[in-house]
Amino acid sequence: MANAWIVVIKMKSKKEQTLETRIKTFPIVKLDWQESERDWGIRPDGYSLHKSIADSEAFVKEYWKGMPDKAPDEYSRPGQPYIFEVDAKTYRQISASKNGIRVWW
Repeated sequence: MANAWIVVIKMKSKKEQTLETRIKTFPIVKLDWQESERDWGIRPDGYSLHKSIADSEAFVKEYWKGMPDKAPDEYSRPGQPYIFEVDAKTYRQISASKNGIRVWW
C-alpha cells in the first residue's frame, strides 16, 4: 500500500474547544477528461484516478486503442496528470482496478 498522508482538521466549537479529526489520505494521479462533440464544442467529462503515472498512461493508451481511425462525432480526451489525494475506500477501488477508474459527472 502507498504511503498514507495524514490531514489534520481543527475546528473550534462554540465553547472554543478544539476538535481534531484525522483523515488518512493517499496520493494518486488524477486526469480530468473533456468531451468533444462535433458542432457542440467541448465540455468537462469527468475524471480518472490511477495509482501511478505509468497506470494513467496505460489507461489512456487502452482508451485510444478502442477508438476508430477516423475522428468520431463525439469522444473524450484526457488532460494533464496531476497528484491528488483520496480516502482509503477510493484508494482500494483504484488498487483493485487494472489501470485506474473512470468517474463521469
